[in-house]
Amino acid sequence: MQFSQMAMGVADTVMSGRASTEDLAAVAIGAGIWIPLFLLMAGILTAITPTVAQLNGEKNLPQIGHIIRQSLWIAISLGILGFILLQSISPLLALMQVQTVIRPIIIGYLNAVSWGVPGITFFLVLRYLNEGMANTVPIMLVGLIGLIINIFLNYLLIFGHWGFPALGGIGAGWATAITQWLMVIMLLFYVFQTPFFNPIQLFKNDLKPDLNELKQLIKLGIPIGISFFVEGSIFSVIALFIASLGTIIVAAHQIALSVSSLLFIVPLSISMGVTILVAQARGSNNHPELLQTIKTGYLVNISLAFFTASIILTNAYAIAHLYTENAQVIQLASQLMIFAALYQISDAIHLCSGGALRGLKDTAIPMLLSIISFWIIGFPLGYILGLTDLLNTTLGAMGFWIGLLTGLSISAILLSSRLYFQIKKQSILQSI
Repeated sequence: MQFSQMAMGVADTVMSGRASTEDLAAVAIGAGIWIPLFLLMAGILTAITPTVAQLNGEKNLPQIGHIIRQSLWIAISLGILGFILLQSISPLLALMQVQTVIRPIIIGYLNAVSWGVPGITFFLVLRYLNEGMANTVPIMLVGLIGLIINIFLNYLLIFGHWGFPALGGIGAGWATAITQWLMVIMLLFYVFQTPFFNPIQLFKNDLKPDLNELKQLIKLGIPIGISFFVEGSIFSVIALFIASLGTIIVAAHQIALSVSSLLFIVPLSISMGVTILVAQARGSNNHPELLQTIKTGYLVNISLAFFTASIILTNAYAIAHLYTENAQVIQLASQLMIFAALYQISDAIHLCSGGALRGLKDTAIPMLLSIISFWIIGFPLGYILGLTDLLNTTLGAMGFWIGLLTGLSISAILLSSRLYFQIKKQSILQSI
């Protein structure tokens, strides 16, 4: 599922880049605004996964259905809020002094995406239900089908084939919105028709809000959502800050970001698996299995990090050429990818530590640690290096990527230390 979600963004970027450099830059900035909002909503709803996994470990299946029905109230609220925000984005672009030539494309892209936001939040509830019950194959299949649909719709709507208008980057937004609703329909049909879900009594008629359950979900989910937002928004804010430097720099930044995002989906998926298995082991009070899950997660993620870093370092120029034929963009993007390769190991440790902490339902302190790492240290350093000459000659986009590398490295240290503290605090080591 993580692959398909990231690959949709890569497909939007690659195919928009083939339309024009302006479309590529506009989709990059539009995604820079949309993705943090998505991460905030997804993070809040991620509270479903450890909650369902722990109830599954306790064999308290009917309560799972109740949790999902209550989660729909949160999803509906988030969907409406996301729609309104994306429909009202023009003042932000003016504030950030985004080049006027690409503003209409950005606004059109985000307006189109906004119509799919309610579908996205509904889909996330069903997705996290399946993941919490360790039923991940159907989610993967729906995601792959959605990816194929998204690419096909991009082909029609970006370039104007089969009688459709050539909308450029705006067409990528409409493709995303339509694809999300189709994925909701597919997953809802699967859940409705599959006997696997009968014991949780998902469709029981008790939709009345349960304030206690809503409070627990929000209390657990908001720190996760803020953490996701903090981590994702730094990439997006960088895109906005460098928007005034020209479309070449914006496009190169987006290519490097797109590649690094695609390559980190496997360690991200592993970390989500760690969340599920840690929560299940916690629910069944199986501490040896809990510790083994964390150790295996670290081992797999760090091994993958070395592999992905080597791919980036040895193929940077060729990868950039897949996105665009602009020589200047290719040259700068291949340079930025060096930093993307360097932070793979830090990112692997950061992801696994965060996943294990969510499985232990420890979210508030990790949220604060993420804020410190990315916004108190990483971003200010990137801004100073990228747009000022306080420490060195102004480095532009490269300075911001140095800040990213620094922030991720500090986050990896802080979150892994917090995980060790939690394991000792909960007497997990002593109980085995």
